[in-house]
Amino acid sequence: MVGRNSGVRRTWEYIGHHVIHYSDLFLLCEQDRNDPECEPPFIANLLPHELYGMISFILKRMREIDTEAMELQRQAKVQRGFIPLQYRGRELQYFRMRMPKTRHHRSSELYNAEFINDNDDGFDTCQGVFVTLERALVFLFEEIGFRIGSPPEKFVERILKLYPEYEPLIQRNIEAARLFQSQATCPASAASSSVQVLNLHLSDEERSALFQELGRFFSTEDHEPLMQLLLGGISERKLFFKANQNRLVEVFRRLKYNGFLLETSTEIRDWLCNHFL
Repeated sequence: MVGRNSGVRRTWEYIGHHVIHYSDLFLLCEQDRNDPECEPPFIANLLPHELYGMISFILKRMREIDTEAMELQRQAKVQRGFIPLQYRGRELQYFRMRMPKTRHHRSSELYNAEFINDNDDGFDTCQGVFVTLERALVFLFEEIGFRIGSPPEKFVERILKLYPEYEPLIQRNIEAARLFQSQATCPASAASSSVQVLNLHLSDEERSALFQELGRFFSTEDHEPLMQLLLGGISERKLFFKANQNRLVEVFRRLKYNGFLLETSTEIRDWLCNHFL
């Protein structure tokens, strides 16, 4: 029985590695899923039950890591251990970084995917494993979003019941994935949408950095109206984005995922369709 379960686990880890590897490769190559001549990424070949099974598998692995991290946190409280100031409010991340990768983590393809940045803090610890799992979870929900918009309600109810501690993470992924469903084409109703402005909850420094990053993909004459849009204003004309449109969508999807946008995914999609070409 143990051997069989180990084999099943290795199978899921093999699938997970390819989800990370080829999804990241797709992003690096800026390939468009909507291009009929483009070879689809590995994740597109997964059956629905495999997508849902991978999500459950990843949440289970995340819980295993956090269970150990919470035990370290409990011991630190008993011993009045010191937690660096920069980790106040995210103590579990600190304790994950104190957990080195196990032999199993090092031998599994999933936890050592090639495109994970080995310069990131905690790469060689269970924090690096946790980040990899989070990224795989994002790709899986994006694939669901690309296919049907949202996962089935029964599945969502089940994973929320089994993993209530990850409800915020699960809900963020579900909401963010909805934006993925209509990346290539904007609905006809978008032009008449009531969403005229987008409120970015960014500091001046963060907004400036976002403008500098996006500005590279717009002509100089579009820079002023672009900044107006980022400040929550409006533009009298649509602005031409000079790169793959999926790249622009990804920027705002990430802003939504990280809590800098409170509008719904539908409102963000309509706003993008109204203001960019």
